[in-house]
Amino acid sequence: MRGAPGIPAGDYLTRRANMDQMMAKLSERAILPSSIAMTDITVTGRHGQRIPARVYRKAGSTSRALMVFVHGGGMIMGSIDGNNSTVSRYVDKTGIPALSVGYRLAPEHPYPAQQDDVIEAIAWAHSHAGELNIDRSHIGLVGESSGGGISAGVALKLRDAGEHPIACLLLVYPMLDDRTTSAKAIASKFLTWTVADNVTGWNCLLEGKAGAADVSAYAAPARATDLRDLPPTYIEVGDLDLFKDEDEKFAKDLKAAGVEVEFHLRHGAPHGFEIITPELREGVFKQRSAFLSTHLSA
Repeated sequence: MRGAPGIPAGDYLTRRANMDQMMAKLSERAILPSSIAMTDITVTGRHGQRIPARVYRKAGSTSRALMVFVHGGGMIMGSIDGNNSTVSRYVDKTGIPALSVGYRLAPEHPYPAQQDDVIEAIAWAHSHAGELNIDRSHIGLVGESSGGGISAGVALKLRDAGEHPIACLLLVYPMLDDRTTSAKAIASKFLTWTVADNVTGWNCLLEGKAGAADVSAYAAPARATDLRDLPPTYIEVGDLDLFKDEDEKFAKDLKAAGVEVEFHLRHGAPHGFEIITPELREGVFKQRSAFLSTHLSA
């Protein structure tokens, strides 16, 4: 996910169109592993919403775990199709099947629509565990950027509801704080996701209330004051990312709450660095995949 300099805050349609165009071009060039089979499904939510999703499996794998993948896009853009390459790479490296969720986007669908859709997809996986041949106790959440923030919020909600426990969280430069706390920490010329982009995304999600005192910690997990009993969590962010400070603080807060945390700060890396510097891709995917394999082995 990349922002675009010069687009005024609030213009989500131009940002969405630009990202759709970029992801379409990347998808055209992507070479997907031949070992991965994909099956499209539709999950019907409790409010009647129709949630597109895609199941990925590696030929010959006997894993009974499942990773639920939540794509990025600043809460306002992104799709399943645009992340085929990423999800296929995780599945190919780990052998763990994946369920990628096409959650509803803001501002057409403000909070909590995104988290509701992901929770419905997890519930669907639980109810179809036999058909999927998965162990319900080995379901993890993988989220990138806004998908990381959504995943963290979902984990908090499910913990508090006492249902569908998550085995682990893998959060790649997660979007956690509607207050944009890192705005002055990094020179704007290095930001691929800018302050204006962030203000746009959060206000679309929260109906113009980003930064207000009463924003839910489920919507903006950086606001959570009780992180106890969350699952083992992997967090990765670059030091040229707008989210650096909020992600690093979240990792420290998790550790202080007794949660097992693996934190990686990538030096010289901006938001979405795998797209810009593909030479780093293999190394980071190896580390992420090792975390998933360790915590989702089933």
